[in-house]
Order: sequence, then structure tokens, then C-alpha cells
Amino acid sequence: MAEQTFIGAAALLDASGEDPAELRRRVTSPKGTTERAIAVLREARLDALFAEATDAALARAREIAAGA
Repeated sequence: MAEQTFIGAAALLDASGEDPAELRRRVTSPKGTTERAIAVLREARLDALFAEATDAALARAREIAAGA
């Protein structure tokens, strides 16, 4: 179920051409469960953690490509 939800959300995002945050805002019920979960993720600075992980993976990919 989670996989199909992700696939559907990705397809909707691709088809809409909208900013992901705007699309999420439009489908999130005010004071609903998703809004509460997003608040917790923001408080935990999950966005910063994902950005750090992505940067680390990219740096390592460059090292591997350079033969290191």
C-alpha cells in the first residue's frame, strides 16, 4: 500500500507540474493526521538530515568516479 501511494503521489506530482510543497498543501486536511505528522518531521529537522545524507552520497559517488 505504501509503495502504491508513493507511486501515485509521484505520478500526480509529475502530471501537475506543481511545486511539491504546494501540492502537499492542497491535499493535506487542516488539523488532520498528515499535518500533524509533517509538523513532527519539521521539528526533527528531517529535511536537513535528508539533505546531509544526499550530500554525503553525492560526495562518495564523485570519489568512486574519480577512482578513490
